[in-house]
Amino acid sequence: MRLTSRSLRRYHGALGRPSGAVGRSSVERSGLLLTLVDDEGHTGRGEASPLPGHSTETLAAVTQALIDVIPRLGEAQDDVAETLRRFPSLDALPSARCAVEVALLDLWGQRRGVSVAALVGFDALRLACNAQPGALVDEDIGERCAAAVARGFGVLKLKAGSIDFTEERKTLEALRARFPGVTWRLDVNGAWTLDEARRRLDALDGLGVQYVEQPCEGAEVFSLGERAVPWAADEALIDPIARQRFLEDQDARRGCAAAVLKPMALGWLAAREAALAAGALGLGVVVTHLLDGPVALAAACELARSLPGAWACGLDRHAGLDAWPEVAVPQAEGAWVRRAEGAGLGLGALG
Repeated sequence: MRLTSRSLRRYHGALGRPSGAVGRSSVERSGLLLTLVDDEGHTGRGEASPLPGHSTETLAAVTQALIDVIPRLGEAQDDVAETLRRFPSLDALPSARCAVEVALLDLWGQRRGVSVAALVGFDALRLACNAQPGALVDEDIGERCAAAVARGFGVLKLKAGSIDFTEERKTLEALRARFPGVTWRLDVNGAWTLDEARRRLDALDGLGVQYVEQPCEGAEVFSLGERAVPWAADEALIDPIARQRFLEDQDARRGCAAAVLKPMALGWLAAREAALAAGALGLGVVVTHLLDGPVALAAACELARSLPGAWACGLDRHAGLDAWPEVAVPQAEGAWVRRAEGAGLGLGALG
């Protein structure tokens, strides 16, 4: 495939509040949109949007790397991984790598008339999605959960990790009684110490929690072991060395229910490789986002759909899309991630 046009532009907008949220201030959310046009007139898009405080790279470093790389993207093999081997500078910049990978996958999917998911080998018709109504400490969390259930969601992920664990547990008990058919997930974002995580995972026994995501910081989760309630690894899997340890060391995975993977934080192909490896080990796999724009959300949806047996994913529409109010992501339809009608990422014009 020969590329006839390559462009890179920055997008910039406010990271607004999720639907129904109150009392949360907006912050800026910026990223880069990579556009590639091939010799058949197809347009492929990729997005690089590292999240400050979470990603391992800065937007400035990603911008410079892509400025250096994209003029050299003249010819691209149908093996996207092989094409990327020409650019080892992107290995330490996963969001930049993700942008190039996704743009090329989008082009190859269009050239072959298939979705990105089908292009890499599996094309699920639809996949359940979890909602993220807010935090257990939010005063209106019951109403937010009710709104999510009314939209058809059967899996709800709630933020936890405030100072008052006892109150959080009481709130969860009340929510479980109010919504008996819901599957509950908690996300602590590393807020507990290792000792707190051990005690609190046991204290949540009997409340029907599927797992607690990243209960303590980073690779500390690998020391949790078996608890009454399982844990899931998220931020711990961003570092490739820690991720390899997780996949190779049975003791590091003991007590783990699932791997939570963000293609913007790992790279699209690396996230899929990790997902397949985790699934082969009997772990659940959950694909989610970094509050990215529509191109990255569509790409994450295609990643999730390409994984046989993936668990309910975290790919509902989110506040990061507020910078793109007119852009539809055809795969993201509330409680389900679905197959888009078009080939590649299936996206229309971005404006």
